[in-house]
Amino acid sequence: MKSLTTKLMNTMTYVVTAILIIVFLAIDISIDNWVDVEFDNALTDKSNYLKTLVKVTPQGTEFDFAGEFMPEFGTSTKASFFQLWQGNAVFERSESLSHFPGTDLLKKDIPLNSAVFADVTLPDGRSGRAMVAHFEPQVPSSMRELVPHSVEPMWLTVAISSEDLTQILVIIDSSLAIGLLLVIVLMRWAVVKVISRGLVPLNELNNALKTVDVTQKYIPLSTASERYLEIEPIRNELNKFVKISQQYLQTEKRITADIAHELKTPISELINLSEIYIRYPNDQRIGASYKQDVLNISLRMKTIVSNLLLLQQASSDNIHLNRQPLDITEQVNGVIEALTFKYSTIGQRLKMENQLRGCHTLADEFSLNLILTNLLDNALYYSPVQSDIVLRLHHDDNGIALSVENQLLTSLKADDLERLTQPLYQAEQSRTNTERHGLGLAIVENIAKVNGFIFSFGLIAEDRIQFSLHIPHAEPENNMPKTHVSD
Repeated sequence: MKSLTTKLMNTMTYVVTAILIIVFLAIDISIDNWVDVEFDNALTDKSNYLKTLVKVTPQGTEFDFAGEFMPEFGTSTKASFFQLWQGNAVFERSESLSHFPGTDLLKKDIPLNSAVFADVTLPDGRSGRAMVAHFEPQVPSSMRELVPHSVEPMWLTVAISSEDLTQILVIIDSSLAIGLLLVIVLMRWAVVKVISRGLVPLNELNNALKTVDVTQKYIPLSTASERYLEIEPIRNELNKFVKISQQYLQTEKRITADIAHELKTPISELINLSEIYIRYPNDQRIGASYKQDVLNISLRMKTIVSNLLLLQQASSDNIHLNRQPLDITEQVNGVIEALTFKYSTIGQRLKMENQLRGCHTLADEFSLNLILTNLLDNALYYSPVQSDIVLRLHHDDNGIALSVENQLLTSLKADDLERLTQPLYQAEQSRTNTERHGLGLAIVENIAKVNGFIFSFGLIAEDRIQFSLHIPHAEPENNMPKTHVSD
């Protein structure tokens, strides 16, 4: 398992280290170049100074050099060297070259009044750097008439040791390398501290999440004293998840208790009937209705179990849908005809506003029939006997819409409205008909969701409620014609 903290620390370390290395390399190269330039400037200054000592007189060219002013060209062990040529003849050599009578300094053919630098090995074997200059001795203006018109050009080579420079550069490079390592170590320590401290809110949230018990009363994850834009959305979503989990858990407990309650009554009735029949087997009043009573109670239990199985199937993604072109008007008329046996006054109470003449849609017939049956059955059952039920059918650019509107026997509270589609929930507790189990709207909601329908409901007045279903246009399956609406 990978650690996010370790990954962040390593990534930050690699990135900052790469930046530091680039910066230190740039600094090192800049310092090296600056030192080389300063070294060459110092060499140039020596060469220019020596050039000023060359004088042209009527008697010829002279070199007025005093060793006490430039002792580095003396006979010390770390001496520097210079050598002058006029034409091809050696004109002057530094005192330090007296120990190397057969050795000449570097001389190059270069243009007049120019100079070049070169790395050389000094006569005493040390590494050095030389500057070769080709110049024309300057004639004082007061003597220009006394000297020949042309003075033969001269070469001057100045060579000094570069070992001290190399040592300085090594010290600089070593210092920079050590500094870089120290900075990387300090940076790594700072990154570890900063990231560890920065992840404290996330660790606190994780620890708070460990203490959450969805079986207990809902308590939101505590909010830290300091809020962070990145942490608060996670905290809020986790709170929502915990709340939903607790709601699902409470719903599961309630459904389990309601199922037990719904089945307990008919089971108790069966036990009581059986005990009475066993105790009084010859009582004609009990024996005559015993079989029919047992059958009725068993059918009620079958209805409850069948509806529960249907609810479970409706909430499953594995439900099989056989979509086919259906005439909505025919489906509605079929449901009305089926409910006529249960509600003999449905013809007088149901007011239908139908704009779907010859309208077809691609849908599962069983699902559509089940939804229409439950909506109309609920509207007829949970409304005053003489009140009207309004069924509206129309279409729009996105599909087909239908709504069922009815008057309520008793007004619904906001809490009742939110729980209306919960399994086994019955808002009207005064109704004692054992055939109502509070599963119809839960089945409708799940069936609509599986089919991709949009199911909604709400109060349109204090004593009136409306249930709406929108069936969007569906793509054809198995080469069936596309959903269409014809006027």
